[in-house]
Amino acid sequence: MKFILTIWVCSFLGGQVCMPPIQSPIMYNSWYECSRAAHHESVKIMSKIGYKVVNRDKIAMKYRCIEASSI
Repeated sequence: MKFILTIWVCSFLGGQVCMPPIQSPIMYNSWYECSRAAHHESVKIMSKIGYKVVNRDKIAMKYRCIEASSI
């Protein structure tokens, strides 16, 4: 079974508002690999956004690993 990773960048300032999803072009061979990639990519995204904006806007990531056959 293959998995596709989707990540949302969200602000939790006064509720939850998320940007459009980012879908990885990589197909993962397991839930484990997809979930690990989600955390790794989330750290990279947060680093790009920066400390000040993440704190000011209460930025966090949501992710989903979807089985390729269910898409």
